[in-house]
Amino acid sequence: MKNSNLNITVIDGYLDEPSCLGVPPYVSPHVRYLWGALLEAGVSEDKLSYLTIDSLRENKEKELKKMEAEDIVIMIAGTTVPGHYLGGQPATAAEIKEIGEKVFYPTKVLGGPITLIEKMKDKFENDFDILASEIAAVDIFKRLEQIEIEPAETEKYINKFALSGSRLLKRHPNYPKIIAELETFRGCPRLSHCAFCSERLKKISYSRSPESIAAEVKALAAEGIHHYRLGSQTDLLLYGAELKDRSFILKPAQIRELYRGIRGADPKLKVLHMDNMNPAEIARHPKKAAEIIEIISKYNTAGDTAAFGLESADPEVLKKNNIDSSSEDNYFAIKLMNEIGGRRENGIPKLLPGLNFLHGLIGESRKTLDYNYQFLKRLLADDLMLRRINIRQVVRLGSYPEVKYSQGEFKKYKEKINREINQQMLKKVFPAGVILTDLYSEKKKGSLNYCRQLGTYPILTAVIDQKDDFFEQAKVVDHGYRSITALKWPKKFSDYSKKELEAIPGIGSKRASRLILEKPATRKELAALLGPDFDQKTLSQFFKF
Repeated sequence: MKNSNLNITVIDGYLDEPSCLGVPPYVSPHVRYLWGALLEAGVSEDKLSYLTIDSLRENKEKELKKMEAEDIVIMIAGTTVPGHYLGGQPATAAEIKEIGEKVFYPTKVLGGPITLIEKMKDKFENDFDILASEIAAVDIFKRLEQIEIEPAETEKYINKFALSGSRLLKRHPNYPKIIAELETFRGCPRLSHCAFCSERLKKISYSRSPESIAAEVKALAAEGIHHYRLGSQTDLLLYGAELKDRSFILKPAQIRELYRGIRGADPKLKVLHMDNMNPAEIARHPKKAAEIIEIISKYNTAGDTAAFGLESADPEVLKKNNIDSSSEDNYFAIKLMNEIGGRRENGIPKLLPGLNFLHGLIGESRKTLDYNYQFLKRLLADDLMLRRINIRQVVRLGSYPEVKYSQGEFKKYKEKINREINQQMLKKVFPAGVILTDLYSEKKKGSLNYCRQLGTYPILTAVIDQKDDFFEQAKVVDHGYRSITALKWPKKFSDYSKKELEAIPGIGSKRASRLILEKPATRKELAALLGPDFDQKTLSQFFKF
């Protein structure tokens, strides 16, 4: 059968791996490359169907029945790091197996990070006709075109697929509330790898040129996408870097060209953020790293986060897992990034570190929890900001052993960090009175409307007493452990509800009731009702007439 006559359904099972996030609102390059590969192979666009795993769940039996009329069904999936998601839930192993078992007629293909793990491949080999090799888009293109592609040619094809694959996004149920995850390079360039990480399983690597990434951004912008994250790489510092004598030579000029190219490709750009950065490289190359941080802070949009994989402040754990950085490396890198990226734009820091801790690693003991806690206390005492503290448990891959530890102690430890560290960090990063822009509702519960911005690690923001799905502006009023509370803004005093008034620091239920009853018409009348002890800064921040 000619490729142009093939009917194909692509199921986006979402993915989450150390170098890439593809759970809504993020759309992975993996699934976009696949879409582009199908188009480049001559498959007619009107014969292509796209289905997210969330959409499949909503009408499972109906969608599975429709797939029987297809020639090929391709699923992209795989979470090799754990996460908590609000925008969607990745396909579980049970769901992947069910699709493989219940769909009979089409040729069934499984691709994505899940096929990097041997035990997962063994689990699904009887349910799918084809387990795609390392890069599904390239594998399927080779099969459809009946050609061979050498590993050295991979980048050339990926760049072509990236352009055509941009056409997928208008079919996404979240369109246009989408963040396009952009890939700069594939694989971890380190000569030795962290023992627990799935990046070490990748055999094919490449680095994309600034020109090719800018061309992809231009294609995405033409489809109405204007939110981007340079998230699909293990360490953005190493983009364009040269390996010499077992050490990397950083190339700030290459990163400057990358950022300039993206900015030039989309004049309507709304968000440009990043993800991974290795603090050990910052400590090893402070001058060039500082130059790169300056470049990113100049061209990015505010609220950006560089994820630092400290994983553990316990030196024994770091040593036994071949983790590249130490707690001192991280302290140095956090301090440097605060000095450069901590400058504020419209009240929000441009670029701050996010810190990842991983538990269940070889060498872990009860001391590990205290090492981590004390490191965070030191940062707080030294007035350094972290945008995010991510505490998670290791996903076991291959032969990585299971390390048992008390879940009860782990839970108490997380609660302690939330109570004593996280809340204080949020107050530093998002002080009361700061205005957040372009918030999208994700969940409504009671009088709270849980929203996020489109960006990297966006802060969960509870907007009070609002039913809207989008807020152009919201003003921060209070801080939880991992979220903040905000009021729709701008707002006159006469527009406040009782719940909104209660949320303003120093008001409370009784004062709110009195203000609603008395209806002050001027700031002077309001000040008199609140009394001389009421904080004047709060008065000026939250009350307009």
